[in-house]
Amino acid sequence: NPVPYYTVRKELLLGNYKPTPCHYFIRMLAEKGVLLRHFTQNIDGLERVAGIDPDLLMEAHGSNQVGHCMECSKKYTNLWIRDCLKRDEIPKCTLECCTGTIRPDTVFFGEPLPKRFSELVDQDFEQCDLLIVLGTSLKVQPFASLIIKVPEETPRLYINLEKNASEAKHPLTILVFGGGFKFDDEDNYRDVFLESACDDGCTRLAELIGWKDELTNLVASEHARLDKEFLEEAQKEATELPTQMSHQLSIKADTKVPPNQIPMKTNPRESPKQKPCHTEKKAEISKATITSVSASGSSNQKPGNDKKKQQTKLSTKHMKTKK
Repeated sequence: NPVPYYTVRKELLLGNYKPTPCHYFIRMLAEKGVLLRHFTQNIDGLERVAGIDPDLLMEAHGSNQVGHCMECSKKYTNLWIRDCLKRDEIPKCTLECCTGTIRPDTVFFGEPLPKRFSELVDQDFEQCDLLIVLGTSLKVQPFASLIIKVPEETPRLYINLEKNASEAKHPLTILVFGGGFKFDDEDNYRDVFLESACDDGCTRLAELIGWKDELTNLVASEHARLDKEFLEEAQKEATELPTQMSHQLSIKADTKVPPNQIPMKTNPRESPKQKPCHTEKKAEISKATITSVSASGSSNQKPGNDKKKQQTKLSTKHMKTKK
């Protein structure tokens, strides 16, 4: 039943949210050719909004930035879904022979993670030269156990407001998942904890490596661009509102039509209805073609060749950005 879902999620899906310094710091790592992959549990898609190459992302729980028809698998953009919700409509497929509901490509409770997740974990973590963990309590599996996937000599930096949540204490947890960080152990040689919110921690890290001014300028310019886009969208909605009101009033007063059955006009952001109707195989949630990226930023490079570059590869995990 899509009605309860969209009723609860409407505010989130219609919100105009902007990436934070943490997101843009990850983008800078990618642009400088040192990001191997960014694994995230977030579904807001702000990494994409920040301009991070989707090939470098592993959105383990999917993303709100795209959706598919549950019947024919036709793809729909977040902008199209937003337009439906603004008209108080349940997003329905626009193909003439399909009445399927559109659902965002997010993993619901009880559903398995995308197959690509385990494939990239096996592929990327053994190549990682530095692991940065951002803003996650490390209490949810399988994400919590990812920190033990990197080689034993790989440094691990944990940026979070709490440290204790990351340290495995229970014997069963240590036996099954290999334990957590060893910040306070005498034999610790690689784990570093930075007690900080994600934004402050990434800004501090950028300062230490000489990128702070570049990060500050990037955040300012990107926020200005997004503010302009939000304003243009609001102005467009204000212009289209009288037309939408006229359309609603044209419905006969004695005819009760549920909001999700009101005839939809062709959305300017969406291509015209496809004729004849075609049926595709159901797409796997968050299915994407993601290629291995070397330290130099090029794709499809065999493991081992990147050693010549002598650049540090980083793999990041990020659950929730705290402002």
